[in-house]
Amino acid sequence: MENITEITAFQIDDTSIVSYFIDLTQILAEYSWIYDVRNTEIFIHNVLENIPLSWCEVLTILSDEDLCQLPFDFILNDWPPSLVSFVNQCHRLANFRFPSKTVQDININLRKSNYMPLKVASKKQFEIEIMADLIGKICQDHNCHLVLDIGSGLGYLDQLLHHRFNLRCIGIDSSLKYTNAANDRIKDDSCINSMYHTTFEVTHSEKCIEELKSILNKKTNWKCNCDCDSADKLSSDSLVMVGLHSCGNLTQVMMKLFCEMDEVEAFVCVGCCYNKIKLDDFPMSSVAQCTVSDIRISYPEWHPCVSGLRLAAHGTRSHSAKSLVDSHNLKSIFYRALMEYYTQKENITWNQPKRHIRSSDLCNFETYCKKMLQKHHFYKDETTMKNLNNLHKQKVYLLPRIRVLLVLQMMLQPLWESFVVVDRMLYFKEKSMSVKVLALWDDAKSSRNLALCVNKR
Repeated sequence: MENITEITAFQIDDTSIVSYFIDLTQILAEYSWIYDVRNTEIFIHNVLENIPLSWCEVLTILSDEDLCQLPFDFILNDWPPSLVSFVNQCHRLANFRFPSKTVQDININLRKSNYMPLKVASKKQFEIEIMADLIGKICQDHNCHLVLDIGSGLGYLDQLLHHRFNLRCIGIDSSLKYTNAANDRIKDDSCINSMYHTTFEVTHSEKCIEELKSILNKKTNWKCNCDCDSADKLSSDSLVMVGLHSCGNLTQVMMKLFCEMDEVEAFVCVGCCYNKIKLDDFPMSSVAQCTVSDIRISYPEWHPCVSGLRLAAHGTRSHSAKSLVDSHNLKSIFYRALMEYYTQKENITWNQPKRHIRSSDLCNFETYCKKMLQKHHFYKDETTMKNLNNLHKQKVYLLPRIRVLLVLQMMLQPLWESFVVVDRMLYFKEKSMSVKVLALWDDAKSSRNLALCVNKR
């Protein structure tokens, strides 16, 4: 792929990447108070009150435009030294996650597929198109003609890979519903024999490896009812394992399977939903585990946590910066946190309604409370409503700090995502494998745009 350095994130040599990871861990531990509780619990843990007053004084007066630029390279030198230091560190460490260009920018052959129905969201079509072209190039580089797609869903990626690159695809999904839908969708495709979909849950176990090998050996009829010429090129002993938006721990399971299966030559995966990673399996690399152990000497209560992984899974600065100044979003967080504080303080059992909160429900706190409590026996209790209104009056001075908290969290979002991704890079490097992380598309369009690309030789 031409100009690959321009689309490669975390371009750091093997020595410097360890130092980079140590710096990441240091700042995430030092400023864990910014993210270590849910935003619904910020009043329970006094998070807004704990933001340094000197930080609040300069950040609350920023214009909306300047505040949205803070996660990029915006900084004012007359700010408090501690804030300047924090912002500079975040900028320096975050920039490694954002390369200057993406696969989308340098891929002049990108074109719309005829194999995805109109009902498929344009964003998803766009992602599948770019992922398919990357996989096609990697298969060409490794002379592989078979793709093992884990979490294949409805099989859109597999169908595109075959028709565009003459690749044979085996799709595996844990959902029988998706597998049946994928097979039904391609039943009239003349190349149906080149796309095989089956159902089982992929785990890191000997049983799973045996099942995968059985599937690879069982599928023998690849002959299409058309002019496809790749059947005779099929290499039975090498393939590429792929996953597009492999959720939570699935990416890490796939990583382990890839390392243990000699048949798999290369690995291409875009992870997502980092908050669903199992903490007993994270971090993965020895370097990361040692770094965490060392940092806990200075910060004994810090450890990789769900709240940090949840922040890693948030939208990136380009994708979500406008949410920092969205009044609907700010009020929603503020009001919801007040409600959580009150119900816990009064030991009230209450669950937020699942329905979406409309702008009209946020016109003031009393209206919000009535909407949220309408199915609760406290709905018409005058004392409860009076207490809630008094609580709002006590805390309303903190509302401008919601903007401050959100921008501080956004500063740390790419650092937490980097913590996850670099740990995975280190895991492969420790096994003497070649690993790159490529940005597939502009993160403003879709935040989870990093593809982990690995080969064994």
